[in-house]
Amino acid sequence: MEKKNGTAVYLHTDTKLTSFLDSLPDVDLEASYYLLVLSGPNKAGKKEFMKKLEKKMGVFDKIDLGTLINQYEEDSYQKINEVFTYIGETEKNLLLTNGDVLAGEYTGFTYSTVRYATPQEKYLLEKIKGSERFFVIEIQEFENIDKTLERYSQAIVRFQRPDTFFGKLFWNLRNITIHGHRFANKRPSSPAG
Repeated sequence: MEKKNGTAVYLHTDTKLTSFLDSLPDVDLEASYYLLVLSGPNKAGKKEFMKKLEKKMGVFDKIDLGTLINQYEEDSYQKINEVFTYIGETEKNLLLTNGDVLAGEYTGFTYSTVRYATPQEKYLLEKIKGSERFFVIEIQEFENIDKTLERYSQAIVRFQRPDTFFGKLFWNLRNITIHGHRFANKRPSSPAG
């Protein structure tokens, strides 16, 4: 585990991850929120982690951020408000998938040279902050975690690709794609967020 801007950052292979998971049921959500970011391309590792997390925290409702976030700010805000109206009536935890859209992947902010939080991301994070709920945001690319998301999250778990020869070989065979391949976002993070 390392600390980055006050946020705990774990590798999914870290031995301290078990004690981290054991501490989560003690989180007090009465006057706050908890935001956990799962980042990286290792989908199998994320799936396994979510099984362990659900054993500790209960079931997570899954919401695809790609259906909420688009280039039209007001439309995005309205959809986010609808989700928070819905969760206001439940006691469930939320898993927000496709979190890369927060970094402007599918909005008009894609071509900026420096990554700042998009207005849609800021709005969502403010809603999370006042929610008294447990949230997990799943992000494919490490580079899409900007300073704002780091500040709002309590922990980040990084799911790296395998580093052994056979692990790399099987990884590459499982992840061959022709259409729909996305490349890592190479924009540098902003100094201030």
